[in-house]
Amino acid sequence: MTDQPEAQDSRRQTVLVVLAACGLTVTVLVLATAMAVASYRATMDVARQNARFVSSLVAGQMSMVLLDIEDSLEEMGRLLGVLPDHGFGDHDRQLCSLLSALQKERPYIRGLFLTDPKGRVTDWTSDGEPPDVSRRDYVLAHQSGVRGIFVGAPVVNLRQPGDWVFGISLGLRNEAGELTSIAVALVGLDPLLEVFRNLDLPPGVGIVVANLDGHIYIHAPGQERHVGRRAAGMDAYLRDRVRSGTYVGPSPLTGEEVVAGSTRVSRYPLLAFAGFRLEQVLASWRRQALVYGGAALALVLVAGGLSVLLVRGQMRLSRQGRQLALLASTDSLTGALNRRAFLAAAQREFSRVKRYGGELSCVAIDLDHFKSINDTFGHAAGDLALTAVAGLVRSRLRSPDLFCRFGGEEFTLLLPGTDLDGATALAEALRAGLARLELDLEGVCFTLTGSFGVAAILVADAAVEELLGRADQALYQAKEDGRDRVRQAPLPENWSRTA
Repeated sequence: MTDQPEAQDSRRQTVLVVLAACGLTVTVLVLATAMAVASYRATMDVARQNARFVSSLVAGQMSMVLLDIEDSLEEMGRLLGVLPDHGFGDHDRQLCSLLSALQKERPYIRGLFLTDPKGRVTDWTSDGEPPDVSRRDYVLAHQSGVRGIFVGAPVVNLRQPGDWVFGISLGLRNEAGELTSIAVALVGLDPLLEVFRNLDLPPGVGIVVANLDGHIYIHAPGQERHVGRRAAGMDAYLRDRVRSGTYVGPSPLTGEEVVAGSTRVSRYPLLAFAGFRLEQVLASWRRQALVYGGAALALVLVAGGLSVLLVRGQMRLSRQGRQLALLASTDSLTGALNRRAFLAAAQREFSRVKRYGGELSCVAIDLDHFKSINDTFGHAAGDLALTAVAGLVRSRLRSPDLFCRFGGEEFTLLLPGTDLDGATALAEALRAGLARLELDLEGVCFTLTGSFGVAAILVADAAVEELLGRADQALYQAKEDGRDRVRQAPLPENWSRTA
């Protein structure tokens, strides 16, 4: 017989083990995810800081170059101030010497020249006929009233096709504010790029210098493809992004996903950018994520394996517990309940009927002349007879009925929901079936019969033993009346059932 509370406790423990394993698995996955997210954020933060730092480094270098050129243009203006008799077209020796010296000290300057207010070149550092620069932006800007330094957009060098330059100009004015001359320095972008290549930049970084209209001055790598171009998305970037900050998204120039930083070039309408490809930035993070994922998977597998072992162990213990409980509560030969287990279950059923009402009957069975079977045919025949009787009885019982080997060749049935007449009919059917049994042991055939006593619960019964006692008395009466028969326990006067 299975002990229901113990079975429920075993199932509860198994469920707890499974829940603990699931909880551990979820915890490991949550921790792995949290570590991956934290690592991702840290990686992106470092990339943003690096991009911002490199952009500030490029902006600082560009600012130094422009300030140096601005000083040269101002020096040209001061020299013109001390040469009042200098006439247009007159290559004054001192002026030419100064222009040549300034250009020689700065390898990124392609040319230095002066123009009159109409943009005609009056003095310059090259030989031959000067080019017409009257329509260049660095001349038109001062003609339209721009004061101070002006940085022009990148253009192709008129004297060297394929060579990109940009002009930096300073308008020179008299005391009345009238434009008298324009000092211009043409800066070659290829030699200027070499200045930035000499910086100690981290591997894989890309740098860009552009004006606020999106015209590209410096683009490394890929200078030859991008120089002079206007980035189509630059205006939106400048409108929507902070001009000194970081950005994660598609590049306005290449469309690649990048982590970029930008810094305004001090005093000048230029922006310096530095960026890392997002794929490059996340490469190390992906490796870490694989490590975290592998560790999490290993822990999950370990947890799963342990949970399987624990569940299997729990199931094995539960099964062994049930087997032990069954062995402790049943007769090993017939499989019927033993006396102790039967009395405990019978008392519970008796208490239930007494409390809630209902029918409850008992049938006592004793095999006739069982000792003579043992003496004549041996104990093996006795065991065969007992197992055959148990099989016959069990075939006629319902699930709530209790079947017990009460001792030796005695059996007892407790029938919940069955009245005295129903129990008597069952006993008669069992008696007839028992009489029809023909048992064969190694070629030796024998038969057996049984006597039956039947009793039903009464209002006066205070314990289940009283019901069992009346059934036993009826059994003795059946034996006295000649055996192989069914007898009901006599009912007392004024008897009453519980129902």
